[in-house]
Formats: sequence, structure tokens, C-alpha cells
Amino acid sequence: MKPFFRSIIVCLILLCQGCSNDDNGNGVVVIDDDGVGDEPIIETLATLTPSNNEIPVSKTPSISWENYGSDQPITYSLFLGTSENTLTEIESGLTVTSYDIEIANALDLNTEYFWQIIAYEEGETVAQSEVQTFTTELIFPSLITEDAAYGARKATGVEVFDDKIWVIGGRNEADVALTDIWSSDDGENWTLEGDFPFGGIYGHELIAFNGKLWIYGGISEGVLSNKIFSSEDGIAWVEETETTPFIQYQNSKFEVFGDSIFRFAGYSGDIDDLSPERNVYSSIDGLNWNLEIENHGFDTKYSFQIEDLNETLYSFEPNPDLDIEEISTRTSMDGINWSSPEVSEIRERGINSVRTVVLDGKIILMTTPVDGPNLDSTFYESSNGVDWVAATTIDSVPIRAIFYALVNLNGELFAIGGTQRSNFSTTNNSVWKLN
Repeated sequence: MKPFFRSIIVCLILLCQGCSNDDNGNGVVVIDDDGVGDEPIIETLATLTPSNNEIPVSKTPSISWENYGSDQPITYSLFLGTSENTLTEIESGLTVTSYDIEIANALDLNTEYFWQIIAYEEGETVAQSEVQTFTTELIFPSLITEDAAYGARKATGVEVFDDKIWVIGGRNEADVALTDIWSSDDGENWTLEGDFPFGGIYGHELIAFNGKLWIYGGISEGVLSNKIFSSEDGIAWVEETETTPFIQYQNSKFEVFGDSIFRFAGYSGDIDDLSPERNVYSSIDGLNWNLEIENHGFDTKYSFQIEDLNETLYSFEPNPDLDIEEISTRTSMDGINWSSPEVSEIRERGINSVRTVVLDGKIILMTTPVDGPNLDSTFYESSNGVDWVAATTIDSVPIRAIFYALVNLNGELFAIGGTQRSNFSTTNNSVWKLN
């Protein structure tokens, strides 16, 4: 046989022998008797935390999965993304079965995430998990300053206007009524804008409406005020009227709804706390008021909250009986006629016990933690005011709902001021960012 043909025959024999061998782990396909190649077997790897569809999940979660059993070294890769089709490998070569997201790489709040784990043996995939999903918490409170420049005060007016947070008036620790006006575009850095020209005021309602800031009620010159003040820039103020058609109760609530302001009667110390006076007034200009109904029907006059969500008004009323911890929700499409209450067994601490604010189509409720302490707070969220879920994984935050103001500045939530005791014995000028 000629050497040329002998070489060809040897090569063919070696090639056939290689094809008949089993898969050697380097990607060679196994050839069965029927001549069909088998794909390598990829086992399913179970995930542990977060559980699938879990909500809320910390923005710095610990992600864990089961160990893949093998007598060979195993490494893992973690894939994460905001959709199932955009998973990105964020860590590879892991030799342990958990991974902690650090604060420097914290996930976005209120975001649905998808994740998957893949196990490797000698560089080849041997197991992988199903793609799982979880949603991060909506609220993550952080103290941005405990000594805001406006100084310790209580019963101040707080509102968002002209892309700033405004703090006007209040009482200091010596119970002196304050005249100063402060603003901030980030909740941390504050600018003294001047003084309220009509003397010190506290316990008033500050509300933005029709391109102006308005002040209603409060204590001015030592007496309960019936005056109305307005400002186009938050700095220069004018007195619009000395007398309103309603008594300016200290804890009345004012809420912009549609093209009107609605005023809901609140508590006044000179009448019974459950007196028949529960008047509702409305105004289309902030100055002239119409009596809409004499009794809004709320059980409590101390601490109810009013919010506008999706063209519906919601009222939230802690039970006036301090021995009963529950919150009642009513709704109204016109501010006048209110539904029967629906009760939620959410803890509250009585008078001035809860605060609310709207964010991203949800109502955020600030109230006492399930296991206390009462001086702390936690947060819930609801899209209908009745079905509440935790808005944060932090069980207890060292701020108290009493007399705090919650404000939404262009999608960023802040808790401003407040006091730690119902008798105002302790003032506060801390500011918390909630998301």
C-alpha cells in the first residue's frame, strides 16, 4: 500500500475512535447507538431568598440559593436585571451560596427585579435556577439632618411650593411664636427668606393653591386667628381678610381637590371633641367660602388625615377610643358625601398619631410599629386606603408621627420637624428623607 493512502486510513480510524468516546466534559457531544447526540444535563438549582414575588424586599438584600452537590469544585454566577430579558451578570466565581448587595450598590426603591443563579463545574454549566422576581421597598428612611438651620420648633407650617419645601412660623422651646420663613430644595440645606410681616404664628395651615401659598387659622397675636394670608413667592405676604365664615379650629384640614380648596372642621379646645360641628367649606379662589355640608360625619375631630388620590378624597381616622387601635377609611368623590368607614387593623397611638402622603399612585401611612415602641414609626402603603402592606423592611424608625409633616417634593418624600411629646415639651428640627 502506498504511504499516502496508509496515512489517510490511519486518520479515519483515529477520528472514528474519538467519536465513539463519551463526552469528556469539554463540550464533546455523546453519540448514542442511534447516532443522535445528547445535550449535557443541566439540573435545576433552588433559590432560597428572596422568595419568588416577595414584596417588600430591602434595597440591600441578601440573596441565597441551595448548594449544588458535587465532588468537584463548584462556582456560581449571579444574574440580575429589571426584566427577564435583560439579566446581567453582577458577580461570578462565587464559592458560597449567598451574596449581599452592599449599600454602595443599593438597588432602586419600588422596583421589580429578576434574578437567576447558574452553577459551574470546571467552567461548564451544571445547574441553574428558574428566573425569580422580587420588588424592593418603597420607603427607606434616612436621617439627612438632625439640626436643620431653621431651628427647633413645633406647630409650624410646612408645604411644598415653587419646587421648594417651606417652613413658616411655629413655636420655639420657650413657647414664643416665630415669624421666620425658611425654604429648601433638598431638605438638608435651608435658606432664611425673611419674616412673616404680621407677627408670630403657630398651629396654622400652610397650603399651596392656584400659584400662591395660603395661611389659614392658627394662633396669631395670642388668639385663634380668623384671618387669611397669601403670598405669590412665599416671602412677601398680604392679609386677604380678617374674618372667614367659619371658626378656624386649630386642627382643621385643608385639601386641594379639583379646582377648589376644601376645609374640614377639626378640633377646638373650647367645644366638646365630638360636638355636632363638623362643617365642610369649599373655595375656588382661596378667599371666598361656601358651606357645603354641616356634618362630614367623621367620628374623630382630632387627628384625621385627608388625601387626594386618583380624583378621590380619602379620610383616615384613628379610633377616638385610645383602647382601640384601628384606622377607619372613608372616600368621597366630591368632598361632601362620604362613604361608610372601612376599618383596618393598623396600629395607631391616638391623638395626632398618624400622618399620610401620596407617592406614585399610593397612599403612604406613617404610624406606630406593630411591636412598638410608640416613640418610633413604621410605614405602610395602599392603593385603595384599605388594603395595607409594609412599605419598608425597617420595622421601627426613630421618628414619631406626632406633629410631623410629610411632604412630597418632586417625588422625594421628607418628614419635617415635629415633636416627641403630645404636650409639645420637646421640639424637633430633624429632617428625614423617606425614599
